[in-house]
Formats: sequence, C-alpha cells, structure tokens
Amino acid sequence: MDDSEVIYDDTPLFSPRPQQQGFTLLEALLVMSIVGILFGLGMVSFQNLRNPARDTARAVHSALFQLRADAAANTQARRMVLNSAGELELQSALKCDETNQNAWTLYSKVDLPERLNRRPVTLSREGGALSPNVIVCYSPRGLATVNGQLNIDDTKARYSVQVALSGGIKTRAQ
Repeated sequence: MDDSEVIYDDTPLFSPRPQQQGFTLLEALLVMSIVGILFGLGMVSFQNLRNPARDTARAVHSALFQLRADAAANTQARRMVLNSAGELELQSALKCDETNQNAWTLYSKVDLPERLNRRPVTLSREGGALSPNVIVCYSPRGLATVNGQLNIDDTKARYSVQVALSGGIKTRAQ
C-alpha cells in the first residue's frame, strides 16, 4: 500500500454523549438516605451528651463560687437558700447569725439549665434541719458559717455539691 491510498478518518471512535442535566431519581434518593442516616446518628449522640444533672451541678458550683466572692467584696453575709419551689435564691444581710428572716434580702436567683421533661432534675439539701433550707452562708470574710451539701438527681445521674467551713466548694458525681 502506498501513501496515496491510505485514508485518514477524523471521526472520533466514541461520540460524546449529550450533557446530562441534574440527577437521576435513584441518585437523589441514595444521597437523601445517607444524609438521613448520618443525621439520625448525630442526634442520638447529641442527646447522650446532654446531662441535666451535671449541667445543674456546674451552675450551682459557679454560683457558690461567685457568692463567696460577693460576700468578701461587699463585706456582707451572703447565703444560698433552696426554696419550696426547688429554686435556689441568693440572699444578703449584715451577718450570717441573723435570725430575723425579714433582714435577709433576695438579690438574685441561680439560673439553672433548662430542665428536660424526660430527665427532670431534683434538688435536695442534706444535713440538719434549718429553716429556711440554707445550703451555705458566707461571712463577710468569705468563710462558710453553715456548711451544707446540695444533692442534684435525675433519672440517670446523681451529683453532690459540698461546701466546707473554710469556704471551699467540691462537686462530685456519686
């Protein structure tokens, strides 16, 4: 064969398909099912991260720490009281020995984390009978004149926040 007889064909072996627009129904369903499974697994993990008793114990611990600092800064006695509604009130007076309940003024309430219906949190005071339920009273020097323990329970966990006479605060899981 000589070169004059060779015929060169410029047509490609594979013709390109026309451009597809969008996704097929099967591809869309597959992606949506994978995203749904991942979202479901993430929600289960997120629900397990929430621990209302632990969050409440941390809020109480920080409130007690701030209460002690306020007592020393303002040279007034400060106390935390568990009221009949299960809320924590912060009160102030001139000294912790004040027996007249009208001398104590409410200056704040402890903001507790949101309580979940499926895991309700209960607060209870442990110790001798005091009226009202005083958890702790800090003197103007920052020392605790009443030591107490607050128990925080829900359906899965129990925490205690303890206050020593020196004013120290200890939170632990039980």
